Amino acid sequence: MSTPVREERLAKIRIQRLAQLGTLLAGFAHEVRNPLSTIGLNLQLVLEEFREPETPRDKRTQKRLATVEAEVRRLQKILEEFLGFARAPEPKFTSVDLNARLQAVVDFHEPELRDLGISLRFYPGADVGRVPADWDHLQAAIVNLLRNAKDATPAGGEILVSTTREHGHVTIRVTDTGSGMTPDVQARVFEPYFSTKRAGTGLGLPTVRRVVEEHGGTLTLESEVGKGSQFSLRLPAGRGGDGGEVAP
Repeated sequence: MSTPVREERLAKIRIQRLAQLGTLLAGFAHEVRNPLSTIGLNLQLVLEEFREPETPRDKRTQKRLATVEAEVRRLQKILEEFLGFARAPEPKFTSVDLNARLQAVVDFHEPELRDLGISLRFYPGADVGRVPADWDHLQAAIVNLLRNAKDATPAGGEILVSTTREHGHVTIRVTDTGSGMTPDVQARVFEPYFSTKRAGTGLGLPTVRRVVEEHGGTLTLESEVGKGSQFSLRLPAGRGGDGGEVAP
């Protein structure tokens, strides 16, 4: 057997094993989710009994139960994000008016950020038109980036969303004036389960990248400590700016 053929066969075996492992882990997470939900529900009921602790012992018990209940909620969040990452449905592409959809997202999140002292603005590019996209998936990716930008940006800062069209592609940029990232962090932010947040799951940015790649695009990051970060989602555009092709 020639070396290239043997390497191709081994590569296929590795891919099959990884697929099987992913299916196994997703099934495991699904099975764990139900008993974990039961535990969380019962902890909430027990906490109701200690809503107004009277003795020092009751206060200690309430504090410990609250700690356990918070950890259960954190595990539930990890499981839900893992299942969303591992079992995401195949994208269903339609022709989307990108600027209009992004404007709606910005309008929805702007009041919350304004209350935090953060300015959120949208700069729609000319001739962006309609693009082939699964908007549910793409919107979730954009919202994830907005949440990350919010967490990184102090009061008085800015978050900018913009679009441009060039050479048959549309680029969506989410830029913040937040804390920025060191080169070491930038090198790892797309790794599953890597997170700089204490309560982070580390699946947000890998999910964003997967969504972009499912759309036939690329996701890039530019960041500088103390100045902020910019994520750029470069996606195939429809022919003639009208989203004429429904699949990338």
